[in-house]
Amino acid sequence: MLLHAGPSFLLAPPPRFAAAPSSASPRRSRTPQSSPPTSHFARPADPVAQRVRPVAPRPPMATAEEGASSDVGVAVAESAQGFLLDARAYWVTKSLIAWNISDQKTSLFLYASRNATMCMSSQDMKGYDSKVELQPENDGLPSSVTQKFPFISSYRAFRIPSSVDVATLVKCQLAVASFDAHGNRQDVTGLQLPGVLDDMFAYTGPLGTIFSEEAVSMYLWAPTAQDVSVSFYDGPAGPLLETVQLNELNGVWSVTGPRNWENRYYLYEVTVYHQTTGNIEKCLAADPYARGLSANSTRTWLVDINNETLKPLAWDGLAAEKPRLDSFSDISIYELHIRDFSAHDSTVDCPFRGGFCAFTFQDSVGIEHLKKLSDAGLTHVHLLPSFQFGGVDDIKSNWKCVGKDSTLSACFTRQM
Repeated sequence: MLLHAGPSFLLAPPPRFAAAPSSASPRRSRTPQSSPPTSHFARPADPVAQRVRPVAPRPPMATAEEGASSDVGVAVAESAQGFLLDARAYWVTKSLIAWNISDQKTSLFLYASRNATMCMSSQDMKGYDSKVELQPENDGLPSSVTQKFPFISSYRAFRIPSSVDVATLVKCQLAVASFDAHGNRQDVTGLQLPGVLDDMFAYTGPLGTIFSEEAVSMYLWAPTAQDVSVSFYDGPAGPLLETVQLNELNGVWSVTGPRNWENRYYLYEVTVYHQTTGNIEKCLAADPYARGLSANSTRTWLVDINNETLKPLAWDGLAAEKPRLDSFSDISIYELHIRDFSAHDSTVDCPFRGGFCAFTFQDSVGIEHLKKLSDAGLTHVHLLPSFQFGGVDDIKSNWKCVGKDSTLSACFTRQM
């Protein structure tokens, strides 16, 4: 892990929402401000979205019949929301949908709404952009599907016409509905998409940030996203500098920019249908492939880990110093908690107890103990936990201590 910290860890939260891009051209904010002291860690990013907001107010899922009470309308709307949440049908390949339906005379239709405005009337769906009739697949689900999803091996299979633009539909609010021979609706549900996403968008190319001599390229796998842009900020807590549009190819969104993007802080703004809210949302999200984070993962950091300025002293010579390992069976591992190693070690300078820098004190009690274990046959040390995680504050001024003794307070380090 690389630790690159400034004199303080003071960090304010970023602006709640970044502005959405209006074009593919970069644009800058009108009021740039100076940034606070830099504080950042180089380590894997948390892929969880930072903020979520609806794109626009959503119309009710359903409206009551004329003259009915508003309470009835609310009840119908809630019912309509529920039929999408249960998602009992499975889109398993580009051309097949599986659903547990026993009636052989049932007709199946696939509905899609790009703006998430679908609702149910008494017998039909409303608010959709596309309606596709699915054809029964007499041969059932192929073995490649039942081996991958054995729990649906008894489900009926329905084929999607080859003319359907599946790549566009998976970005929409989706539902399937069944009808009997008389056209009466029998059932309706949402869809689960892992199968079709694997089938259509499996990808082995670059992801994350790729640095070349002259450029920086960014790649994000997001096949269900309707739009993706990257928002660059002035430091870990500064204002928005510019927003740059990404372009999609086969489910991967990418953009290439100048080399001076290096060391910028950024978040992705992803427009996507969110099944749990039933809305099209704009989410500010950390880059799941990032190599660097600001304190508390509020922003990701465009860091080139091959940059010479980030290398610790004598880094390049470490490989030559490693002892020879003839077989993995010769490994003897010691699992070591980072804080516990030095939290109460008086031979380590007080400010460094409980942290990574404690391992640089070669004459400390802890290091001397590790040397003895090495002489006894220990070959590897596993440090943990070494990644940022929720619930542990990276901002040192927020740490708490136990007791009133000032020395204890000064030496206290966080429980990692």
